[in-house]
Amino acid sequence: MFAQYTYLLWLLLFLALPIALLWLRWLREVWGQRRALGWTTLGALAGGWAWDGLAIQVRVWYYDPANIAGVWFGGMPLEEWLWIVGVTLLFGSITVVWMEREKPERQP
Repeated sequence: MFAQYTYLLWLLLFLALPIALLWLRWLREVWGQRRALGWTTLGALAGGWAWDGLAIQVRVWYYDPANIAGVWFGGMPLEEWLWIVGVTLLFGSITVVWMEREKPERQP
């Protein structure tokens, strides 16, 4: 339906938009854990590349060229890299907000 922008549009609607809303609402909490989120994202990229890259190479799954932008890095399409980063940041940010909200209030 959206040709080569299908996967990118899906990522925008279901990952980028929720991340943006979450960060707009809880920027202080998320910013306070930016190093943890950064390291987690780097780890997810390394693990995701190893796992997804292998799965693509042995043809466990594939990407329909009609639905992706056609930009490939390290044996994976751009959209898969964005998926790994997006999912990591979304769930990492949700976890940060949840844990920050669970902290007991400090008494003066």
